[in-house]
Parts: sequence; C-alpha cells; structure tokens
Amino acid sequence: MSATHCRSFNLPFRLAAIASVILTSASAIAAESADAQKAGASTQPVVVTATRTAQPLSQAASSISVLTQKDAEEIQPITFTELLLDIPNVDITSFDSVMNNRISIRGSGDREITYLIDGMRQDNQTIGGNRPSGIFMDSELLKQIEVKRGGGSALYGNGGIGGTIAVETKDAADFLRDSDKDFGATLKAGYVSDNLEWQKSAYVYGRTELWDVVAGVTRRDSGAATSSETGHRNTADVDNDSTSAFAKATLSPLPEHLLQVAYFYDIAHNDSFFRSGRIDKYRYEQHRVSGKWEFEKNDWINLKTALQYAKSEFQFEGNRAGLSKDDFDSVSGNIQNTSHFSAFGTHELTFGGDFSKTSQNGQQMSLSGWVPDGSRPDSDGFDGGFFIEDQYVLNDYLSIVPVLRWNYFKRESNESYPSLSDSKVTPGVTLRVTPMDSLLFWGSVNAGYRPPILDEMYFRMTYPDEGWTSIVVPNPDLKPEKSVNYEIGASALFANLADEGDELSVKAAIFYDDIKDHIFADVLAFDPENLTMTFHTYNLGHVVNKGIELSGSYSLGNFRASASYGYLHSEDKETGKRIESNTPQSANLRLSYRINEWNVEPWYRLHWAKGGTTAKISGETVALKNYATHDIGMMWTPSRTGFVRLQAGLAVTNLTNEKYWAYSGSSFPTWGFARGFRAWLSAQF
Repeated sequence: MSATHCRSFNLPFRLAAIASVILTSASAIAAESADAQKAGASTQPVVVTATRTAQPLSQAASSISVLTQKDAEEIQPITFTELLLDIPNVDITSFDSVMNNRISIRGSGDREITYLIDGMRQDNQTIGGNRPSGIFMDSELLKQIEVKRGGGSALYGNGGIGGTIAVETKDAADFLRDSDKDFGATLKAGYVSDNLEWQKSAYVYGRTELWDVVAGVTRRDSGAATSSETGHRNTADVDNDSTSAFAKATLSPLPEHLLQVAYFYDIAHNDSFFRSGRIDKYRYEQHRVSGKWEFEKNDWINLKTALQYAKSEFQFEGNRAGLSKDDFDSVSGNIQNTSHFSAFGTHELTFGGDFSKTSQNGQQMSLSGWVPDGSRPDSDGFDGGFFIEDQYVLNDYLSIVPVLRWNYFKRESNESYPSLSDSKVTPGVTLRVTPMDSLLFWGSVNAGYRPPILDEMYFRMTYPDEGWTSIVVPNPDLKPEKSVNYEIGASALFANLADEGDELSVKAAIFYDDIKDHIFADVLAFDPENLTMTFHTYNLGHVVNKGIELSGSYSLGNFRASASYGYLHSEDKETGKRIESNTPQSANLRLSYRINEWNVEPWYRLHWAKGGTTAKISGETVALKNYATHDIGMMWTPSRTGFVRLQAGLAVTNLTNEKYWAYSGSSFPTWGFARGFRAWLSAQF
C-alpha cells in the first residue's frame, strides 16, 4: 500500500473494518488452534498504579495501558520508550539513543510524569542544555510497563500531572517462565539496522522456595541512524554505546516477609564527529541501589517500605565548548500500609508517606583542574508528603475511592538566586459502578501539583552550535504547577463471545486536564542577524489538555489482536491558541497468530498519526503531514532440545519506507527512522 493511500484513507474507519473482519473470522481461527484457551482463563495483567495496590487491569478505574516482556521481544526496541508508541496520546522524542528518550503523556512533558522502577520513584533531573533525560532502563530487563494516563500527584507526590510510568524488572522466575528448571543462563545477540546497533546480553538466574536471584549485563553499540526524510544515514560520524548491569536478590525467609536488594549500573557514550569539524562527546554514568521490605501479618498489617540511593555523572566535551561535568545525587524512600476491614461495607485503607532529596552541581575543566561551572550552580531539592486512600465498597455495584495527600517541597541554591518552598493538599476521588462483573464505569476528579525542578529554576547556558549561539536564561521565580484532572470512562471484559475460550477487553475514557501556571520551555527570542536563539522557562497562565482514548484487545486460542485510538487537544486558554507540540490524533493496531506446527508467531503492527503545525522553529512554523508506519515480524520459539532452548526473532520496521516527521511532545518535532531490519537470537541453558 502506498504512503499516499495511507494518508488519504480514514484510519479510524479502517480499524473498524479490520476489527469486523477479526470478529467474523474468529470461529475459523479457533478451529485451527490446537491449544485454544479454556473458558475463564483470563489473560488480564495485574496493575498497581491506579491505587498503589494490586488489581486486575480490567478492574482498574483509570486509563492504564500495559506492555509486557513479550512486546519487547517482538520489536527488539532500541530503548524501552519505543514500545510506548503503541499507547494513545503518548509522544516520545527520537529513541535512537538511551540519552534521547523523553516522553509526553496527554500533552504533559517528561517533567510532568512520575517514573517508578520496581515501586521506587526516579528523580527527574532532565531539561538543562545538553543534559540527557536520565530514563535509564534497558529493555532486556523489562517484565512489565504500566502507563497510567492522568494525574497521579495525590498518590505519588509532587509531579505526575500528565501520568505515571511504572517499570517492573524481571526476576529469575520471569526468565524461567516456560521452564521447569530452577537455575539457568541466557545468552542473546541482536542487530538493528535503523542505527547500526549490535546488542549482546548475558544473564544468570536461580530460584528456590526461599529466594530468587538474577544478575547480568547488556551491551549496545550503535552508529548513525537512517532518517525517513532522506532514507540515508546521518551525515555525522556517530559512535554510541551503552552498558547496563543489573543484579537483584529476593528473599522470603518466612511466608509473611519479603526482602529485596537491587543494584543498577548504567554507562553510555554518544560521540558525534561532524563534517564541519565540530566534535561532541557525551558520557553518562549512573549507579542505583535499592532495597525493600514487605511484611504481611493479617488484614490490618500489610506493610511495604523501600529506600533508594542514586548517583550519576554527566560529562560533555566539545572542541568548541571544552569539557564540563555535572554530578547528581539523590536519596528517596517510601512506606505504606494497607488494612482491610468492614464498616457499613468493606474498606481497603492504604496510608503512608514518601520523600526524595536531590542535589546537583556543575564543574568545568580549567588549566588548574575542575572548577565550579556557573551554568549549573550547586543546588538542592526536597520533596515529601503523606497520603491516605480508602477503597470503600458499599455494595456489589458501587464503590468510592477518596484519596488525600499533603505535599511539601523546597528548592535552594548556593548562589544569589532565591530559594522556593511551599506545601499543598491534593485531594482526589473516584466513583466506581459495576452493574455486572464484566462491566465497569468510573468517574474521577484528582488534584495535581508539580513544583519546578532544579534545572528549570537555576540552569543557564551560552553554547555555540554550527554558527548559531543558543542561550538559556534561568528563571528562579517559577511558580508550581497546579492541576485538576477530570475523567470518565468505562471498561468491559467478556469471555466466550465467538467461541469457547475467547476474551474481549475494551476501555474508553474522556479526560479534561485543567492546568494553572503550566511550566513551559520555549524560544524567548530569535535574532537572525546575530544568529542567536534565547530559550527561557516560564509559567503559562492556564493550559487545558482534553481528549478521548479508546483501546481494546481480543484473544482466541493462538490469535491476538489489540487496537487503540487517541485524540488530544492542548490549548493555551489565555490566548485561545492550540499548543503546537503534541500529536492531535493517533491510532495503533497489533495482530499476531502462533502457528504451533512450526513454533512461529508472525505479527503485524500499524501506527498512524495525524499531522498539523508545530511551534515556531527558527521563527517559522512547520507543517507536519499525516503518516502511517507498518511493521511486520516473526518470533520462533521451538521446544527445548537437550539442555538448550533457542528463541529467535525477525522484524521489518517502517515497511513502506514512509517519510514522516512526528510530534515529540516538545517544541521540536522528530524525523522518524527509514525502513529498518531487526533480528535477534537467544539461547537458554
């Protein structure tokens, strides 16, 4: 199918037609399946981001999407954020490097999203100058990703106006999920032509009734990426690499206790050598150590507590800007308890608190050694709070979930900039109506609160770049963002519709995010005569993000299908103008079918996005066209032979070689990749 035809065809109607074909042919597919699912065996994942307690996805009264390790295995993503393109109203920047993978949800940027890894909040250190995003999580470690769209400040603290992304890493049991063994090792190698990436990984793991241990390392080496604009690679000579080491031990000495310790080490280099003679070298190194303890005694005591220390260093070296480095340290922790009791209904009461303390400083190399760098002054931040939430079930049909949180923050610098501190109470409430076990309606109102991060207040820079000079002006007078998120939705889970063992899951939501004092980074001044662009972070008085989201999945035997659609309108209410940085409409489709006789599972993926105009770039807006990309692939999973079990995968991305420029959730759009080829092979011993 031609790219022109893809653009001209109305995609929502196309998805409806495909869904109709899927449903009408379901019986035939069931007849072909040798191991169709038995009735009642739900494939719904368990999620925690909606209430901080576990529940099936179909019962979560919130807009949540889940991605699994199988999704990562299929596409062989360059970074884990590439997987998020399948989620409605989610935009990402170029994902050709671990240092460039920022995310936008419902029009809210990466600074307005809460990131959790194994339940631990990750401090947002991004925005300043060339500093990378800091979302370091290799896709080989992924067990599950939850993406909750909509405000999460009431539960998870300062930030999270746009949503929450929770990553769960693998245990030994996940590596051994299709094996009867208790110990093993996996070796894997893969190649991605998009950016000439070679990926190698090795993991060892073991489990008993008392403990679960996994450790390993992943290495990625890549070069220049192919742009869909030209079909050719970047003209710069690019040399990128990243190494991710991971170890996690979980111990259950007694049935009511669980102890876990994890260590993450990540290091990445991005080096670019331009034809103009300019040389840029980036280096990022991060250590994270975390521990948690869970204690479940009875209905009144279900205690969870965790602590994390993170230390990272970012270095930039250029033949025009010299050598500089920035150090970041953070300590964070959380504690919560859940009690179950009855009083005019049943209650699941969860209460607790959390904190995060961050510090950062910048230095530059001089003739006498490292000296303080004025671009990133020594500064500290503290965020903390307490929350209480009650999942109150009045009867079989009606429940209400109120939540209340007290938030506090403080920002201060050792320079002449003023410090900033404040506190705020953020309430929320969700009403759940379940007229039948398979059907859920909900409505929610949640307050949000996001103080500015350190770089938004204190970072400044003057940087020469290919004849131009970029200037960043600090703004220590920023106000915290305040928001109210309104959402109504419905979800349904049905089984045995077309045949015994099938399952249909659908979800729909309408949202309205009202944000006051929205913090926005944009071009403050553009001077073509002096070749300067001045950037500034400031408060927009009143921003509204509103839209709809639809999603559904269907499974029957070996057949799987999922589809989603998102509509988003972001508007500056003071000017009445649309904020031109987010994809206005997008849709996704995934199909797969396992052929047991050959041990293969072919799959297909479609991503469509509506174009529009961007924010001003170099003084002008840019028109983006509608586009659609098609990916196909196949996984091969033969039965174990002797002591080795092999798995392999092949994929072709952007099959039609569509030329497209995509919104990225920031001022600048991103060119996509041209047609690419991906392959991987793993051996489990």
